[in-house]
Amino acid sequence: MILDKEVQRKLKIEPIEGSYNSYAVQEREKKDWRGNIYLACVAAILAISFFT
Repeated sequence: MILDKEVQRKLKIEPIEGSYNSYAVQEREKKDWRGNIYLACVAAILAISFFT
């Protein structure tokens, strides 16, 4: 559990049509590309070692 860092989330709040004082809250998420980059590097290394 991380206690030292304060995490700020980006929220998108929109009123719901047809209702009084109700809102839809959606969290905007950033894409985490670290896993995809790691997978691409491993695939490239395997391809190079296979074809040489």
